[in-house]
Amino acid sequence: MAIERVSVIGGAQPAEAREVGLSDLGLRERADLQQWIIADPSLIEPGLLILTEEYDKWATSGGDRVRDRLDLMALDSEGHLVVIELKRDGAPDDVHLQAVTYAAMVSRFTEEDLARIHAEFLRRTDPQCDTQDALRRIREHCGDELDAALLKQPRLILVARSFPRQVTSSTVWLNEMGLDVKLVQFRLWDTGAAHVMTTSVLYPVPGLEEFTVVPARAEKAETAQRAANSTRNRKAVLRILDNGSVKSGQILRFRSYPESLAWDNDDLDTWVAEDPRRGRATWTGDRSRPLRWEYDDEVYAPTSLVKKMVEELTGNRPRYAFGTKYWVDDSGRDLAELADLPADADVTAD
Repeated sequence: MAIERVSVIGGAQPAEAREVGLSDLGLRERADLQQWIIADPSLIEPGLLILTEEYDKWATSGGDRVRDRLDLMALDSEGHLVVIELKRDGAPDDVHLQAVTYAAMVSRFTEEDLARIHAEFLRRTDPQCDTQDALRRIREHCGDELDAALLKQPRLILVARSFPRQVTSSTVWLNEMGLDVKLVQFRLWDTGAAHVMTTSVLYPVPGLEEFTVVPARAEKAETAQRAANSTRNRKAVLRILDNGSVKSGQILRFRSYPESLAWDNDDLDTWVAEDPRRGRATWTGDRSRPLRWEYDDEVYAPTSLVKKMVEELTGNRPRYAFGTKYWVDDSGRDLAELADLPADADVTAD
């Protein structure tokens, strides 16, 4: 593995910076490194929302307290939970086993659990924050309500100054088996005038997936596709706001989309036809909930509204729907198609 060298430029010749540890500077894992990541999660990965720190409210099914403390739990933009385990210096040989245990624990969390946990975290700085405020922030981060199937497949990020071979080799194997584990290495440098921190992804190596065949399982492939579609749903709304293809106050109409579903589209079409208000929504222009459903005058994200309609019909809320494919303009173009139009496209009805 290549050894990073940091040099200070400005003198007659580059001066090599000296690598130091957190302990050398009197800094600590929880009070310093952990707080830096809370303040700026992009230090280890862009697009993370920190949900909580030092979470230890675990219990067995029998109600017995489990004495484990998770450093950080986050949510990525696709809706996966992320367990973040921090070590001030070199990681111990079994750090990955500890993180896998935490992943198994958090995989049982529901959206409601996460809203409650995040509200408790936010109330440390905002005493007025309640569960609904926390839920709104979570959904705004992901662009929609969370997919229960994605929540059951947490990711792991291990952060340390260095990792022993037992951890790196185990990480490679865990990824090959379908568990998403990332190793992030941080290093501190004394330049003489200031201290500098660098962070880098040790594994997976960028581009490695192009040369590695990872065994695929049907469930893993399905949830990966859900994550991709969820991202497309979220970005579709943002692209529509950018290209202006749907105007504020414009009426959109419901049209069934033939995907693999846990409900019958014919039944849904019949239900919509019974009350025309069920098949109409007004574009509000809001980034997270751009549709106002005429049937109840409430606002929704496209996918949330489709799930709400199915729940009204069947009594069961589906875990997934490709929401932007169900709402169309007068020309029959759905939101996913409208999102792909250039900013100067003619968006008038044919």
